[in-house]
Amino acid sequence: MGLIEDRLEEAADTAFSQPIPKTLGARVRFLLKQEKGTRAEAARAVAEKIGKSQRTVERYRDNEIKSAKPQTAALIENEVKNLWQPLVRARRLQDAVSHKGIKVDVRGKFGFKSPKGTTNDPRYRRLSRRLDAATAAALYEAKEAGAGDDELAQIVADGLRDDYFTDGGTRAQSLQSVELTGIDHIRFSLG
Repeated sequence: MGLIEDRLEEAADTAFSQPIPKTLGARVRFLLKQEKGTRAEAARAVAEKIGKSQRTVERYRDNEIKSAKPQTAALIENEVKNLWQPLVRARRLQDAVSHKGIKVDVRGKFGFKSPKGTTNDPRYRRLSRRLDAATAAALYEAKEAGAGDDELAQIVADGLRDDYFTDGGTRAQSLQSVELTGIDHIRFSLG
């Protein structure tokens, strides 16, 4: 995954109305509740997912073991994030691509194509703006289609051209295109 794709995924992953459980025991108890069947069957299913024994999962559940190896803890956290409030996450993503848009905070090198006699040398800028819903939809569609960072960066640049550089067509009408390269930092937020 590229930088922009990772940040888009991060924005969707953090779109919860409540934070995920903090302790290892609470996370394992949540995973156990998601499984069908008896307590033992649920413990076996979770044990398979995280690569531990059923007894270890039961010890996590009962807080007999309060911490796990970093790799196991990360695996448990990822499993919880995938199952935690999927409807809330889906609704927030749908709101972003249908009418709210997506907020972007980016620091990169912006270059311009415009008529002769204007300044078009690339330079670093840091911008925090809300991109419109059409741009958010284009970003997520391109990400799902497997677009690379260069294509995703161009979608962000086009959204910033319309929102920031031309201010919705009220200024810099002669600006033909904006190019975004050399991204140092980029974050997205659905909220």
